[in-house]
Amino acid sequence: MKLVNWSYAKRYNIKAIFDEFPHVVVWFRQIGGYYFIFTMKGLTPEHIPNRRDYVKMEYLLNKDLGLLEAYKARKYKV
Repeated sequence: MKLVNWSYAKRYNIKAIFDEFPHVVVWFRQIGGYYFIFTMKGLTPEHIPNRRDYVKMEYLLNKDLGLLEAYKARKYKV
């Protein structure tokens, strides 16, 4: 999976698009120095990401923003 595009949105959110789910816009919010998935727009019943996909998306975005160490130090890990 690759991060195709991301941009800042209103109220300190980030919206991103990933190559494995190009029709889905993933919204992230910041907590504790890193970003996590808040919501997704454009999901279809045939293409629903699983937990591993969520973690990969969060990892890629935080890596791109330079927040990977804070993300790795979070309390809940899979």
